[in-house]
Amino acid sequence: MNNLPPDSRDPLHPLIVGFEMPPADAGSGLMSALFDIAPSRVWSTALAALRRDFAQLHGLDDVRLVGDHLVLSGPVATLRALPSYVRALVHRVSRRCMDERVTRLLSLDGQAAPVAGAAPEDAGVAREIEAVGRIAGLATLLEAVTRATGMRFAAIARVTDTRWTACAVYDLVDFGLQPGQDLVLETTICNEIRQHGHLVQFDDARTDACFATHRTPAMYGFASYISLPILRDDGSFFGTLCALDPEPSRLDEATMRTLEMFARAIGRELEAELARG
Repeated sequence: MNNLPPDSRDPLHPLIVGFEMPPADAGSGLMSALFDIAPSRVWSTALAALRRDFAQLHGLDDVRLVGDHLVLSGPVATLRALPSYVRALVHRVSRRCMDERVTRLLSLDGQAAPVAGAAPEDAGVAREIEAVGRIAGLATLLEAVTRATGMRFAAIARVTDTRWTACAVYDLVDFGLQPGQDLVLETTICNEIRQHGHLVQFDDARTDACFATHRTPAMYGFASYISLPILRDDGSFFGTLCALDPEPSRLDEATMRTLEMFARAIGRELEAELARG
């Protein structure tokens, strides 16, 4: 897609790398969230649509983007309690940019945008999604995935040669995906895993040799990622167990072995649920 407009080639969305806090004994002051890169014009425009509501909600005087800093002004006691809310705001802005980016890319490719929440067309896929939902302790398992990885989004996806469908989701970053909803297959790394059958993992897409120029992390606004194949008893590919986060996250070999064990357990439990009908 060499004919993309400039805004479609923006780098990855900015990540917060630190905060400059005002003195605790001051009555009012400034707090700065420091970004790793200067946000693009598209990102800045998306922030402008949200910053006044954010300031009003938290009793701030102002929220303003200055170069690679997000500067907030207001009561110091309020500012010093805000970092987690600021991170959530930054992710929300990046999510909005991602939605707009996907819409533009699909329009340029002449494809129709997916309908969120559309029921799977294939009855067999629908049956398998329902079977995943009946797996005992599924929510606990996905929570364990997020705890083990330090990533705040985990999901089980059914992946075929024509579609990617969420079966179960544990979401602490407001990614916005619900069970039964589709992503465009060709925009997912899971589609690549379906083809080669191996896990994919990176700590930070921006510095990874393979994924620094890959369109998927930029499109969906995540930095760290792991996805593992889920196999049926006969060895055929069912889908993936995946986790991601807008922030970098470092995984060790022991954690990846644990996730491989989880993926195998999901495959076994899926077969048992399908056998029960």
